[in-house]
Amino acid sequence: MQRVILACVILSERKEDIEAQLEETKALCRACEREVCAVLTQTSRSMDPATAFRSGKLAELHAHVQEMQAEMVIFQNDLSPAMTARIAKEAGVKVIDRRELILDIFSLRARSRQARLQTEIARLKARLPSAALITEENRSRQRGGSVTNRGAGERRQDLLKGRYEARIRELQEELEQIEKKRRQDENRRQRTLYRRAALVGYTNAGKSSLMNALLEETDGRGKNVGEKDMLFATLDTSVRTIVIGGKTFFLYDTVGFVSHLPHTLIEAFHSTLSSAKDADLLIMVSDASDPQREAKEEITRNTLAEIGARDIPLLTVYNKIDRVREEDRPQGICVSCRTKEGIRQLAEKIPQLLYPQEQSLECIIPYAQGSLVHAWKSVLDVDLIENTEEGMHCMVSGPAAYIREFYPYMVKGEKK
Repeated sequence: MQRVILACVILSERKEDIEAQLEETKALCRACEREVCAVLTQTSRSMDPATAFRSGKLAELHAHVQEMQAEMVIFQNDLSPAMTARIAKEAGVKVIDRRELILDIFSLRARSRQARLQTEIARLKARLPSAALITEENRSRQRGGSVTNRGAGERRQDLLKGRYEARIRELQEELEQIEKKRRQDENRRQRTLYRRAALVGYTNAGKSSLMNALLEETDGRGKNVGEKDMLFATLDTSVRTIVIGGKTFFLYDTVGFVSHLPHTLIEAFHSTLSSAKDADLLIMVSDASDPQREAKEEITRNTLAEIGARDIPLLTVYNKIDRVREEDRPQGICVSCRTKEGIRQLAEKIPQLLYPQEQSLECIIPYAQGSLVHAWKSVLDVDLIENTEEGMHCMVSGPAAYIREFYPYMVKGEKK
């Protein structure tokens, strides 16, 4: 494992909040095989605009690097490219901030071509300000007040910035082709009229485990998705078909959220996150045993708002309930993917929310139209009352938007 020092300038945050954030960053380090051998903090009203740490703490950082034989310094705070360069010069090792750490994890975890493209786009966009900054510094230094004299260094940096931008365009064009195929798949799913539920939540809350548990508890179609006890184990959206109680719906497993998720990643993973934005129901998976549960739920809600999914109905599910004492259980739907407690109840509740019985219709459906019943029974409740000479006497219940197909066969033309 690579030995790293975790550094942080503590501003106005509460002590318990900082401790939780540092613990999360340690977990992020473990996720990319980096060992935090020391934590160095400085409490201040503001960060030093040049080096984040003040001079004395910066010298202490250098001493820690030497003593611990650290190979890298990771700052909890966001750093500008110039600050990163100055701290690295003083510390004598590579310096990154938390945003860059998350990008490193995404690079390691990316398996599909889509995830790799999205991650590379995010990394290049993160590097663009650095190229632009160096370019501006060169311009100021080399022009000497003249707007016509372009130095060789300036031309090199302009070339670097241009290469970044050209590579981003190239990757975005390739990504667009992949997204076009994804949209075609989504259009085919939409034509089935099955509703969509998306699992969302903080990374490592157990979304993939919950999808597998639901697949096993229902007549789901598709193989289990990968699950690991680590941050960002899943970067690609997985879709499975769930069937329970005669109702069918699509279930999406999405990339996990984390505090201060880099905006470049949110932009790059827009198509992946769109499965949450386009869902009919969001199932927020929360780790019931996590002391920071409520804070992480708030982060999830804020991220959903940022991607335009604020107004979608949200069902909160508390996972890992087997790790919590009975008296400490939160109010709401509690499940354990390990023991399967509550999974069946959750599986039965989801279609009730996706297919509410907004309207009921008493119908006599001619036997020649029997295929109509077969086509809609996966999204509507069709209860046979009796078989008559005219056809099947049924009570059809479900969303008003779907039930219109049965209007021509209403008994006495009345909608109930």
